[in-house]
Amino acid sequence: MAFEYTNHNNISLPLAVFLMYDDYAYDDRDNSISATGLIRPIRQLILAKQNPTEAKKVEISELVSSRIGNAIHKGCELAWTDPTTVKKALKALGANDDAADSIKINPAFVKHGETPVYVEQRVEKTIDDFVISGQYDLVLDGTLNDFKSTSVWTYIFDSSAENYVKQGSIYKWLSQDKITNDYININYIFTDWSSSKAREKKDYPQFRALTKKYDLWSIEETENWIRNKIAQYKLLLNTPQEDLPECTDTELWATDETFKYYKNPNKLARSTKNCKTMDEALILKANDGDVGIIKKVAGTVKHCPYCPVVGICTQAERMRDEGRLLL
Repeated sequence: MAFEYTNHNNISLPLAVFLMYDDYAYDDRDNSISATGLIRPIRQLILAKQNPTEAKKVEISELVSSRIGNAIHKGCELAWTDPTTVKKALKALGANDDAADSIKINPAFVKHGETPVYVEQRVEKTIDDFVISGQYDLVLDGTLNDFKSTSVWTYIFDSSAENYVKQGSIYKWLSQDKITNDYININYIFTDWSSSKAREKKDYPQFRALTKKYDLWSIEETENWIRNKIAQYKLLLNTPQEDLPECTDTELWATDETFKYYKNPNKLARSTKNCKTMDEALILKANDGDVGIIKKVAGTVKHCPYCPVVGICTQAERMRDEGRLLL
């Protein structure tokens, strides 16, 4: 896939070379959708298909998150295909030498007593005239593992849990012979972890990297979801933008609107309390003798900056006008 790169933020050559490196095996077949693509909002999928040139425009400075993620995946692949590293890790975790000897990386056949490990394997399956493809990170002895470099708050609020389950379920549907367990391990690597916050807050991740298990859908449930998404895609493919379904608040990573109550109208640097509803704020104001003021702050959306078609999306344009989208 040929991208059109821009450098409006004056990224240096050393950074540009690092950020623009991309060895992903893109599939340009018209009837192919990746597992990652399938879980995207239908509006984004359709607009990207209708406007391929727009979808391929990339600002170099916006590649940081994806490049870090790609580097972690590449590092995982290199580590697991190095027998010395695998043996050292198993020894550090208390396993004996026999455990290391039993591990076989990407085996064509699995013998009795062997522990299969599949790393960065690409799989695909045809359904309803579409090819669904995916490349999972790691399958260890039947358990799917995915590595996510993300913020601490994504973990605390579990805001990406639904997408993790969808993506993992599609991978299992694609590779039922290798992914035999009904859950996925998400291996979090936090990009903004703070040791001081870990000491102060019990609900804060205590380590910069940790693993959390999520239950996957059944094969039947997954296939039904895939068929429904493909049917929706086919139905809307030639639909004008103004008639496309809008992205939901969940898909937009939207925050709720807030009603900020200030007891002293002359001190607006910090609100007395942030309320979820206007009624809650009005009760506070009444209890304080009706002397304070209330300011309504619109909720914001976080996903749009990562969308390749945000520049032509009328929903995004409206949310910018409303103050909900900051680009």
